[in-house]
Amino acid sequence: MLQQWPRPNSEPTQSMDIMSESAAALNPRRIVPVDETDYQAVHNLRRAREEQVLAVLDDLLAWTQVGNSAITRGVGEVLAQHFPAIRPAVLRVLRGADAGWQYFFLGLVVGPVLRAHTDQEIVRELRRLAQQPAASGPAAERARALLDELGLG
Repeated sequence: MLQQWPRPNSEPTQSMDIMSESAAALNPRRIVPVDETDYQAVHNLRRAREEQVLAVLDDLLAWTQVGNSAITRGVGEVLAQHFPAIRPAVLRVLRGADAGWQYFFLGLVVGPVLRAHTDQEIVRELRRLAQQPAASGPAAERARALLDELGLG
Protein backbone atom coordinates (compact mmCIF):
# COMPACT_ATOMS: atom_id res chain seq x y z
CA MET A 1 0.00 0.00 0.00
CA LEU A 2 1.28 3.46 -0.86
CA GLN A 3 2.33 5.46 2.13
CA GLN A 4 0.56 8.79 2.28
CA TRP A 5 3.26 11.42 2.53
CA PRO A 6 2.19 14.72 4.06
CA ARG A 7 2.08 17.63 1.70
CA PRO A 8 4.74 20.22 2.51
CA ASN A 9 3.71 22.51 5.35
CA SER A 10 0.35 20.73 5.73
CA GLU A 11 1.45 18.88 8.85
CA PRO A 12 4.65 18.43 10.81
CA THR A 13 7.36 16.56 8.96
CA GLN A 14 10.28 14.51 10.17
CA SER A 15 12.62 17.49 9.99
CA MET A 16 10.13 19.75 11.75
CA ASP A 17 9.74 17.27 14.61
CA ILE A 18 13.40 17.83 15.46
CA MET A 19 13.43 21.62 15.38
CA SER A 20 11.05 24.50 15.24
CA GLU A 21 10.29 26.08 11.89
CA SER A 22 12.19 29.24 12.81
CA ALA A 23 15.23 27.22 13.87
CA ALA A 24 15.02 25.24 10.62
CA ALA A 25 15.02 28.47 8.63
CA LEU A 26 18.29 29.44 10.32
CA ASN A 27 20.01 26.06 9.97
CA PRO A 28 22.39 26.35 7.00
CA ARG A 29 22.71 22.56 6.70
CA ARG A 30 19.03 21.66 6.34
CA ILE A 31 18.10 19.94 3.09
CA VAL A 32 14.29 19.84 3.27
CA PRO A 33 12.66 23.08 2.11
CA VAL A 34 10.32 24.75 4.59
CA ASP A 35 8.40 26.73 1.95
CA GLU A 36 8.26 27.62 -1.76
CA THR A 37 11.03 30.22 -1.40
CA ASP A 38 13.57 28.09 0.47
CA TYR A 39 16.37 28.16 -2.08
CA GLN A 40 19.00 27.63 0.63
CA ALA A 41 17.61 24.16 1.40
CA VAL A 42 17.71 23.21 -2.29
CA HIS A 43 21.27 24.54 -2.51
CA ASN A 44 22.18 22.36 0.50
CA LEU A 45 20.26 19.39 -0.91
CA ARG A 46 22.29 19.47 -4.13
CA ARG A 47 25.43 18.96 -2.02
CA ALA A 48 23.98 16.35 0.35
CA ARG A 49 25.27 12.79 0.51
CA GLU A 50 22.94 9.97 -0.49
CA GLU A 51 22.49 8.79 3.10
CA GLN A 52 21.38 12.31 4.07
CA VAL A 53 18.84 12.32 1.23
CA LEU A 54 17.54 8.88 2.19
CA ALA A 55 17.16 9.94 5.84
CA VAL A 56 14.57 12.57 4.82
CA LEU A 57 13.23 10.86 1.68
CA ASP A 58 9.57 11.01 2.74
CA ASP A 59 9.82 14.76 3.35
CA LEU A 60 11.48 15.28 -0.04
CA LEU A 61 8.94 13.09 -1.85
CA ALA A 62 6.19 15.23 -0.36
CA TRP A 63 7.57 18.19 -2.31
CA THR A 64 6.96 16.35 -5.59
CA GLN A 65 3.21 16.46 -4.87
CA VAL A 66 2.83 20.21 -5.01
CA GLY A 67 3.54 21.21 -8.56
CA ASN A 68 6.20 22.75 -10.66
CA SER A 69 8.22 25.54 -9.03
CA ALA A 70 11.94 26.20 -8.72
CA ILE A 71 11.91 24.43 -5.35
CA THR A 72 10.04 21.34 -6.56
CA ARG A 73 12.22 21.16 -9.68
CA GLY A 74 15.35 21.29 -7.54
CA VAL A 75 14.06 18.55 -5.25
CA GLY A 76 13.05 16.46 -8.28
CA GLU A 77 16.49 16.84 -9.88
CA VAL A 78 18.21 15.61 -6.74
CA LEU A 79 15.81 12.70 -6.32
CA ALA A 80 16.43 11.68 -9.94
CA GLN A 81 20.18 11.68 -9.28
CA HIS A 82 19.62 9.18 -6.47
CA PHE A 83 17.28 6.96 -8.49
CA PRO A 84 18.91 3.59 -7.76
CA ALA A 85 18.53 4.21 -4.02
CA ILE A 86 14.97 5.56 -4.22
CA ARG A 87 13.66 3.19 -6.92
CA PRO A 88 11.22 1.41 -4.52
CA ALA A 89 9.70 4.77 -3.56
CA VAL A 90 9.42 5.75 -7.24
CA LEU A 91 7.51 2.55 -7.95
CA ARG A 92 5.20 3.15 -4.94
CA VAL A 93 4.26 6.57 -6.30
CA LEU A 94 3.67 5.23 -9.82
CA ARG A 95 1.58 2.33 -8.50
CA GLY A 96 -0.41 4.55 -6.16
CA ALA A 97 -3.82 6.09 -6.68
CA ASP A 98 -2.90 9.80 -6.59
CA ALA A 99 -3.05 10.84 -10.26
CA GLY A 100 -2.17 14.44 -9.44
CA TRP A 101 0.99 13.39 -7.67
CA GLN A 102 1.86 10.99 -10.48
CA TYR A 103 1.46 13.81 -13.01
CA PHE A 104 4.01 16.02 -11.25
CA PHE A 105 6.25 13.09 -10.32
CA LEU A 106 6.53 11.98 -13.95
CA GLY A 107 7.85 15.38 -14.94
CA LEU A 108 10.03 16.01 -11.90
CA VAL A 109 11.65 12.62 -11.30
CA VAL A 110 10.71 9.88 -13.77
CA GLY A 111 11.35 11.86 -16.97
CA PRO A 112 14.90 12.84 -16.02
CA VAL A 113 15.65 9.27 -14.88
CA LEU A 114 14.43 7.70 -18.13
CA ARG A 115 16.25 10.28 -20.25
CA ALA A 116 19.48 9.11 -18.57
CA HIS A 117 18.83 5.35 -18.76
CA THR A 118 15.95 2.98 -19.41
CA ASP A 119 14.52 1.03 -16.50
CA GLN A 120 12.14 -1.62 -17.85
CA GLU A 121 9.99 -1.81 -14.71
CA ILE A 122 9.51 1.96 -14.70
CA VAL A 123 8.64 1.85 -18.42
CA ARG A 124 6.06 -0.89 -17.69
CA GLU A 125 4.50 1.33 -15.02
CA LEU A 126 4.41 4.26 -17.47
CA ARG A 127 2.66 2.10 -20.05
CA ARG A 128 0.18 0.94 -17.40
CA LEU A 129 -0.53 4.55 -16.40
CA ALA A 130 -0.97 5.51 -20.06
CA GLN A 131 -3.48 2.71 -20.67
CA GLN A 132 -5.38 2.57 -17.37
CA PRO A 133 -9.18 2.97 -17.37
CA ALA A 134 -8.91 6.65 -16.44
CA ALA A 135 -6.44 7.16 -19.28
CA SER A 136 -7.91 10.54 -20.15
CA GLY A 137 -6.47 12.16 -17.01
CA PRO A 138 -3.41 14.39 -16.85
CA ALA A 139 -1.13 11.66 -15.42
CA ALA A 140 -2.04 9.30 -18.28
CA GLU A 141 -1.48 12.07 -20.82
CA ARG A 142 1.92 12.90 -19.31
CA ALA A 143 2.86 9.19 -19.27
CA ARG A 144 1.96 8.88 -22.98
CA ALA A 145 3.89 12.06 -23.83
CA LEU A 146 6.94 10.84 -21.93
CA LEU A 147 6.82 7.43 -23.63
CA ASP A 148 6.52 9.15 -27.03
CA GLU A 149 9.37 11.55 -26.24
CA LEU A 150 11.62 8.62 -25.31
CA GLY A 151 10.58 6.62 -28.39
CA LEU A 152 9.04 3.94 -26.18
CA GLY A 153 5.37 4.55 -26.96
